[in-house]
Amino acid sequence: GFLWGRALRRHGWTMGSWVLLALLILWYASLIPVFGGFQTSAILRSGLPVAFLAMAQGVIVIAGGIDLSIGSMMVLSNCVAARFMEGQDLGPALVIAVAVIVGAVVLDGIVGWVITRSRVPDIVVTLATSFILGGLALWVLPSPGGAPGGFRTLFTGSEFGIGTNPWPSLISLLVPLAFVWAIMRRTRTGLSLYAVGSSNDAAFLSGLDVRKARIAAYAIGGGLAALAGLATTAITGSGEPRFAIGSNATLNSVAAVVLGGIALTGGIGSPLGAAAAGYSLFLLSPILTALGIDPNQAQVVQGVLIVL
Repeated sequence: GFLWGRALRRHGWTMGSWVLLALLILWYASLIPVFGGFQTSAILRSGLPVAFLAMAQGVIVIAGGIDLSIGSMMVLSNCVAARFMEGQDLGPALVIAVAVIVGAVVLDGIVGWVITRSRVPDIVVTLATSFILGGLALWVLPSPGGAPGGFRTLFTGSEFGIGTNPWPSLISLLVPLAFVWAIMRRTRTGLSLYAVGSSNDAAFLSGLDVRKARIAAYAIGGGLAALAGLATTAITGSGEPRFAIGSNATLNSVAAVVLGGIALTGGIGSPLGAAAAGYSLFLLSPILTALGIDPNQAQVVQGVLIVL
């Protein structure tokens, strides 16, 4: 009883986010005629980019920052992957995927460094960065590009991005989730992110390198945003450099962070809760559609639910 009570106090909102997701899945299953492997696979597959972005934003917000360029980083990663993976086999495609993730880690780490050195607010630096990354995406991908079937199978379970096997998508979600959880809860870097987010001054007086922690948060967020871009490439089989996609993705990531129980003031919450909230936000649209609600009205309903 004591352990359960302690777990609820420390992780109640995170656990509640996963319970909410389970309830939404059950609700959606009751609204459609058939709910089986194809539907489960579609939910897991299509929600991956939102979940990865929510985790990325969550790590940064826990450290006391916010990243308005995270959606643009996803779009840029999607475009770079689609541009250079086209016509390649699985081996070269995996090398390109790793290079995309490393590049995003470095780029967002530089953004964190600029923020800590210049002391310009995160919201200003990352907003400017979003325009830069969006412009780079347009420059990188003048044509749709593509991705090899083997790479698409890793995320979706099918060479065509549509299948009935949910396991590849589930593994694609669980491995990064476990990795981020281990960093945040089992490493000095992760604990320092919570400390810096709770109180910048107290963390500094405790001997923590505040600048290093903030840079690490942005670097981790960049890597997860790149993973969202790679998942998008695998799902769609092409690249899409439109800036509006990145803007909407960024807003959804912030909404998922709030819904997942991460305090915007920093220091509280878990990226795991944000990931569940990301899937919940993704599910709202098909649920409202199944209820026969007009898509325009559905956006209003979605906004009201997020506020509540």
